[in-house]
Amino acid sequence: MGFFTRLARKVGSEISDLGKKAVSAVGSGLSAVGHAARVGVKYAYDHAGDIANIAGKVDKIAGVVGKAATSALPFTAEIPIVGGLVAGAAAGAKVVQAGAKGVQKVAGAVHRGKQAIEGARAVVGL
Repeated sequence: MGFFTRLARKVGSEISDLGKKAVSAVGSGLSAVGHAARVGVKYAYDHAGDIANIAGKVDKIAGVVGKAATSALPFTAEIPIVGGLVAGAAAGAKVVQAGAKGVQKVAGAVHRGKQAIEGARAVVGL
């Protein structure tokens, strides 16, 4: 066997080993992401009622901030930096409020579903 043949086999073997290690590392990373997602979903399922309550409070606070910033906008519009900040606060509060309403609806639905499942299990005896 010539020098170049041995060199090519050695390089090919090293590349193959490197590829196996990369596939293994990606698989481990995906496994960790999957585990974190399962833990997060389980936590959200177990605490859906609390999440809905907190989202409702965030919704109310963001609504108050948005209304205050919107009502202050005519008075602050003439002040260059302050007017922009107040307008941004009003828009941001509306976005936060909309997001909180969405979270509240989803968490409330999950909580009601969880209660229905637990009720059915109690009836069946599981």
